Amino acid sequence: KVYKCLLSGDELITDSYNMKEVKDAEGNVVEGLMHVESKNIPKGDDNIDIGCGNEFGGAGEDEGPDPNIEMVNNIVDSFKYTQTSLDGAGFKSWLKDYMGAILEKMKAADKPVEDRKAFKARAAVIAKFFLSQFKDVEFYLSESFNPDSMVFSIYPEGALYPNFYYIMDGMKEEKY
Repeated sequence: KVYKCLLSGDELITDSYNMKEVKDAEGNVVEGLMHVESKNIPKGDDNIDIGCGNEFGGAGEDEGPDPNIEMVNNIVDSFKYTQTSLDGAGFKSWLKDYMGAILEKMKAADKPVEDRKAFKARAAVIAKFFLSQFKDVEFYLSESFNPDSMVFSIYPEGALYPNFYYIMDGMKEEKY
């Protein structure tokens, strides 16, 4: 499955990454929001980790990465994200416009009123989640640089690599 931005059509993530539900500070699930853990990988790495460690030979586990190889974030590199920045007022404005655009798409698709009301409720909780952590949120544009296709990341406490967050109502799923 490929998840594309409902507004721009950009590919944002695939199901080859393990999507997990998001929980707020109190441990409640934030409906309509999913995250993916990222990691750094060698750029252009042809060695695919299939979970067997060093079973098939190659560099030893204790050898560490080659310092001459450029390391990149697997999510950023795979989906050609570009980091950008927003201040608090800009982010609030973006959230309002984005959620409004998604609601308009739902109306145009003749989604039932109950579905639209449920989306509004989810949107408010998602906005609260991001605003409560604003100082830790990093912003990314997708490949087309369309600001409608914003993706977010937050480093979990003690993590070396960020989790990337996706607003599921703003994506369409395509099966291949």
